[in-house]
Amino acid sequence: MANLLSLNSELRPATTGGEQAVAAVTKLHDFLAKEAEVTDREGRFAGQSVQALADVGVFAAAAPSDLGGFGVERLHDLTVLTAAIARADPSVAVAHYMHTALAWYFARVVRFGADGEPGYLPRREWLEAIGARRMLLCSAVAERGADYWNLATTAKPSYNGWVVNGRKILASVSPAATHFYCRLRAERGKGAHLASAMIPADTPGVHVEDDWQGLGLRGSGSGTVEFSDCVVPEDALLVRGPWGKRDASMLEGRAVSGMGLNGVYLGLAEAARDEALAALNRPSGRRRTASAAVKTSVAEMETALAAARGTLATALQDFDSYLLTNKPQVTTDDVSRAMMKECQTVSTVVERAATTVVDHAMRVTGGASYTAHHPLARAYRDVRAAVFMPPYSPPEESVDFLAGVTLGTSPD
Repeated sequence: MANLLSLNSELRPATTGGEQAVAAVTKLHDFLAKEAEVTDREGRFAGQSVQALADVGVFAAAAPSDLGGFGVERLHDLTVLTAAIARADPSVAVAHYMHTALAWYFARVVRFGADGEPGYLPRREWLEAIGARRMLLCSAVAERGADYWNLATTAKPSYNGWVVNGRKILASVSPAATHFYCRLRAERGKGAHLASAMIPADTPGVHVEDDWQGLGLRGSGSGTVEFSDCVVPEDALLVRGPWGKRDASMLEGRAVSGMGLNGVYLGLAEAARDEALAALNRPSGRRRTASAAVKTSVAEMETALAAARGTLATALQDFDSYLLTNKPQVTTDDVSRAMMKECQTVSTVVERAATTVVDHAMRVTGGASYTAHHPLARAYRDVRAAVFMPPYSPPEESVDFLAGVTLGTSPD
């Protein structure tokens, strides 16, 4: 009976499409885990793992089934899928999520019939390309020293569209991407506006540097992408709002994408816990199970996982109840702030829980876990990224936002 209780077992998909996507990942688990060891040791992009997942349709998970995807519509299922990948390789889970979160948003826009309407850039043909394995997306947003509302990458009007110049960092899965979904500053006349643009990777002037050298998540391909005089068509860019000004209306999308990303660290923590229990089940580990210290660590791991699973599952239920019945980008500022507050709070709970699990898993496993290429050594480095991943980070920005919303003083 215990294995059926949600706090004592992995979160399960809620739909058939989610089950099919997770099953496809499960079949590749051993391959992904072996590749994770190699790509981490060599510090290179996990391209073969990404290709293997793409070949079985996992990168098309959010595309409707009639377009070749699994038709995953619930954020819950997307998060569970992400956790399943992370149990084998958190780096690949990050790379996959940065693509699939965008594809999932595109599918939501199309599902509500908003594609083609003013204020929406996604199109049904993009989902068709994703379902046909012809489109792999990279979210090219982050810039060194810039916030989402004052980005330095520019788009200037030209006789044949827009000319884009800028440099993006932390562009996960960029070495394999066919398209870059960018946030930038659109300059027209005397005004500047925050805008989004879809830029094909084969556009002249696009340069993927594949230079990621992180402490962890070494196979995620989260390097630099440079855009140098890249010309994109007029209709490939959408003005979204004022540049240089915080805008509460943009919090919904950022909160949704941040919530699902928690699956990476939940899956990582579950794998670390399993690794520790496997160590205790070996002949050399069984004699240690009588130790009070070992029992304490095991109990701490279970408690932390229960907190992460329960908090995340409840939040995903909250989000899905809203997202499945409401058109994107039509929420009120108050609802957007509430969604972001829930995202930031849940992300903090999951980050702390995952870090706790990994630390105790290493104690239970012993000194072997401190060797460079042990799975728990890799997990120790990977989990440290969690604190930097929520929409509001580093930690002081998260604290400012949470306290500001609670006290009614948040500048968004």
